[in-house]
Parts: sequence; C-alpha cells; structure tokens
Amino acid sequence: MPDPESLKSAKAHALRYLSYRERSKWELSQYLEKKEHSHPVIQQTLNYLIELNYVNDQRFAVQWGQYKINKNKLGRNRLYLELLGKGIDKETIEGTLNTLYEDNPEMELAAQCARKKWITLEGVEEEKKKRRLVQYLQRRGFSSDIIYQSLRTVSESADIENHMMPSSTLDQD
Repeated sequence: MPDPESLKSAKAHALRYLSYRERSKWELSQYLEKKEHSHPVIQQTLNYLIELNYVNDQRFAVQWGQYKINKNKLGRNRLYLELLGKGIDKETIEGTLNTLYEDNPEMELAAQCARKKWITLEGVEEEKKKRRLVQYLQRRGFSSDIIYQSLRTVSESADIENHMMPSSTLDQD
C-alpha cells in the first residue's frame, strides 16, 4: 500500500496535468513516471481517476480525432498513428475512426486540403505541382486512392477555370 502523501502528490500532479486538456491513460502514466512516482502509486492514481471518469481513452480518442480533423484536416492513416502514439488500443482507434470519418468523409477533407495547397503552388510547373500536392496529402495521412482522386478533381477544376478566364487579347480591339 503506497503511503498517503505520495498518493496525494500523484493525484495533485495528475489533476493539474488533466486541467489543460483531455489525456489518455498512457500519457498520464508517462507524465507521472517523469514526476518520479512509483508504479503502485501511478496505478492507484490511474484507477482513482478512471473511477471518477476523469480519464477515459475512448472519450480522449474522439476528442483528439475531432480536433485534428477540424483543425489540421488529417487523413485516417495519420490520425491512426497519432492515436497509437498516445497509447490508445487498436480496437478503440478503429471504432473511433469509423465514427469520425462517417461524419467527415475523408474524400471531402482531402479535396479541401488539395484545393488550398493547389492555390499556394501557383506559378509552379504542372508536373512539379502535382508531385508536391501528392506528397503533401501523403504527409496528411490520406490513402493513395483518395490522393489521386483529389488530384484529378483539383487539376480538372483548375483546367476549367483557366479555360473560362477571358483572355486579355480578346478585350482589345
């Protein structure tokens, strides 16, 4: 049985750490290890916080995923790796990703990212532009079929816009 003072200290550290944002059980245990708490104290603290529902990996995964999708427009692959890195088990991750990408279709997110990036690549030669866009979407965690579908959509819409623009030579008489 850990002594009451070290348990109290660990709970105080954990609650302070949780006050900033939701944390996974793994993140919290790593933090308490850095604070040099013993394993029995860490385990008892985690059990206490789980019992109070202050720590919930399922809730954390959903909140983290929603934030990353809304802010960074991440694809399924990248979000999977991030949640894995936060100590979330694979089964929880799969369920969370299925729910999140049901509400936010990955194709739409990829298309939004592609359009935004395409604009920043104005003036770059066509092949280089496409290569950079593919690499950008890969880093965002989109699958290759979604990337190439987005690339096709963006380049086709750019071609249409370029053909619809009035030529300056036509305006002159």
